[in-house]
Amino acid sequence: MNKNFFENLALAVSAAVLCGCMVGPDFEKPQPKLGETWNQEISGKLLTDGEESKKVSPEEIARWWEIFEDEQLTSLIKRAFENNLDLAAATATIAQARANLGIVQSGFFPTLDLSAGMTERGITMHDTATSYGMGATAGWEIDLFGGTRRSIESAVANYRATLADKCATRILVAAEVANNYFSYRALQQEIIITKSNLETQKKTYRITLERKAKGFVSQLDVVRAAAEVDSTSSQIPTLQKDLIQTRHALELLLGLQSGALEKELEEPKDLPELERFIPVGVPANLLERRPDIISAEYNLHKAVAAVGNAEADFYPKFFINGSISYEAPKIGNIVKSQYGTWSVGPSATWNIFQAGKTVFNVELQEGVVAQMGANWKSAVLTAIKEVEDSLVAAAKERERIAYINKLVENNKKAFDLSSTLYSEGEIEFLDLLVSQRSMLQSEQSQISSRQLFISHIISLYKSLGGGWTMDDLKDDPQKTDWLFFKDSFGMGDPENADELKVAGKASNKAN
Repeated sequence: MNKNFFENLALAVSAAVLCGCMVGPDFEKPQPKLGETWNQEISGKLLTDGEESKKVSPEEIARWWEIFEDEQLTSLIKRAFENNLDLAAATATIAQARANLGIVQSGFFPTLDLSAGMTERGITMHDTATSYGMGATAGWEIDLFGGTRRSIESAVANYRATLADKCATRILVAAEVANNYFSYRALQQEIIITKSNLETQKKTYRITLERKAKGFVSQLDVVRAAAEVDSTSSQIPTLQKDLIQTRHALELLLGLQSGALEKELEEPKDLPELERFIPVGVPANLLERRPDIISAEYNLHKAVAAVGNAEADFYPKFFINGSISYEAPKIGNIVKSQYGTWSVGPSATWNIFQAGKTVFNVELQEGVVAQMGANWKSAVLTAIKEVEDSLVAAAKERERIAYINKLVENNKKAFDLSSTLYSEGEIEFLDLLVSQRSMLQSEQSQISSRQLFISHIISLYKSLGGGWTMDDLKDDPQKTDWLFFKDSFGMGDPENADELKVAGKASNKAN
């Protein structure tokens, strides 16, 4: 067989692959119709009205915790990003998906196997013959109908989904660190307030004892005063327990052992008074900002590509196979041409009957597409709901804080007046007791409400997808240099191309 045969064969194979179709539906990026604004009746009470609220800043949302102007919080979140175990697990999942992509990609290329051996045969009862052999076999499945390419497309989408999942984990970690941090600060303030009120109640108890000794009050008032002291004292161990457990949760988020942050967080801090908010943008921004939506879209893409891979089984498979082998009685003569043989040629297989297996497999994959499409729609609607819920919760809690602030002020005035009147014998002890309880409860409610408002703000920026940047959606280039088909299947640089799209026609099959 001459040289022209091999050249013509290579040209024919290359042309067949390049001109070959990819069966199955092409992925289409979903284009939902979302509202142009959030509920302005709600968001207008919390955020800037009008066009200003639509001017979302990705950089600010990515670092939303900086609005609290707390360097300690910023440091804790940074350390959590570096050491959190859930993020470490997400990184390992990405490595698995990357390796799986490499395995799938290898199916597109030829295989080559080498072999060598020695054989000793008995010619007669007394004579033997030794031979040495070596050879190579090569095979290549020509991806004429795109089954392998669809598998690679599906693996790329799966790989991209794991990158988005890690971004979603970053969002959760940042929010959990902030929530636990401010819960810790709120508990510190509650303990301070409770201890302060306890001292006031002890003073009241001593005054009551003095009045009892003078015959101005009964023993019942003394017992009631002592009971109030005990009641308030009993709250402190519970608050201290909650404080320690909250610190433990924070330490776990940072990948630390219990007790590691005790000294660092020992000094109490007031809860911040928020005066500045990051604009929330418009609902359409969620499609780009929410990693769970991005991940759901990649999983939908993965499922659509799997349909094409299943449909490829309806068609024949074509192969190019070749081999070359040498065998000689002496190892030094093994590569001499007179001892060698070779073969090369095409082959084909076609499973024309499998009792409906291929049909059912296609139906199975189409069912997965429907499921992933529903999951994507659910992710979008859930994201919108979470933003709206956080907006209304934060707005209403802010209104509540204004009322509680007035309540605390009035309760303090009422207690001061009650204390004076009681000392002068103008009111009963029960009136003083009520004012004491009201003051303590309102001060505790004030701290709780301020902490709850902060929690709603955290939930708002969490629901907006804050806590990651586009760089987090990329993998280390050195780890993906070996990947082919990057640009074809959405592996290109998101800065230069729409990372959620793939080349190909649009299909509504996923909707």
